[in-house]
Amino acid sequence: MPLYGKILIIAGAMLTLSLLVFAIYRQNEISNRQLAIETQVVSQKQLVDGIMRSQNEYATRKDIEQFVKDNGVNLKAIQADLNKLHAEITAVNVVTVSSYGQVGGKLPTTHIGPANPTPDAKPICKDGSPCINADPHGYLKNQQNFVLNENFAKVQVPFGTIGFSAWQAEPWSLDIKPRKYHIATVTGTDENQRTYVYNKFTMKVDGVDFEIPIESSVTKQEYPEAKFSWWNPRIFVGMDSGVNITNIGPQITPNVGVGIMSYGQFKNQPDFSILQLGVGYDIVSDTPQLLLTPITYNIGKHIPLMTNMHIGPSFHLGLSGDFAIMFGFRIGL
Repeated sequence: MPLYGKILIIAGAMLTLSLLVFAIYRQNEISNRQLAIETQVVSQKQLVDGIMRSQNEYATRKDIEQFVKDNGVNLKAIQADLNKLHAEITAVNVVTVSSYGQVGGKLPTTHIGPANPTPDAKPICKDGSPCINADPHGYLKNQQNFVLNENFAKVQVPFGTIGFSAWQAEPWSLDIKPRKYHIATVTGTDENQRTYVYNKFTMKVDGVDFEIPIESSVTKQEYPEAKFSWWNPRIFVGMDSGVNITNIGPQITPNVGVGIMSYGQFKNQPDFSILQLGVGYDIVSDTPQLLLTPITYNIGKHIPLMTNMHIGPSFHLGLSGDFAIMFGFRIGL
């Protein structure tokens, strides 16, 4: 069999093996994603000073889009704006705060308002005649006021005051306080791009800040599914060893190259680097080499302190025309 035939057979075998490894990895990645969506939930937690850690859970993109729509948010408007910023939705946080309604009867006046300017005037009944004992509780002397509060668990926030002047034809008055609502959100991200969201909800009334207890806070984050990055250049430094097919013999080649594409959950730490082009120097034959590395796998995520260490096959072409098939490691810079 001619030399080029052997080279094609070996190259085809290596490519087939690489595709098989990639298929196994892809199936495992899909399984891990589903497991993470089903089990990895960070529970909601109340911290000091009214700070609430949001419940956090992974979700698919479809689930996140539905979550946004269910909460009355215009998803198209947000996505259109993110497109201009070359960004995309990765997480959505929804905060729920509930106040407790108030129902009551036979409630006393909370405080006395302005005095009746004509307290001695005799009240007139509906039939036009003077009323006898029309003010047994003295309500005609002063405006009667009742303060309204909005209740949030153990916090009462003043809402306003209702006043009633019994001597007036139009007796009701009201004073609703201006209110300022404020939600502060702090987002943290761990080394695996997992998001943690902390919220604090306050209301300011009459210059006083009230810390409002948060009933629920839920964050849905899109699970970082592995994908192709068609342009993700990265410099690699490595060492290959293998067999020179042309001049049958061993070959050891330190090298440096540039990776063009990648595949993985994170662009800065891809699981696979695809199509690396580089140069090296064969220590055995003392000659420079051009090399092509079709694909490498990042084993660094399984090794402490080595986040970007790749291994994979490579093809080397010497300046004299000799050809070598090799295997080695790469360190991504």
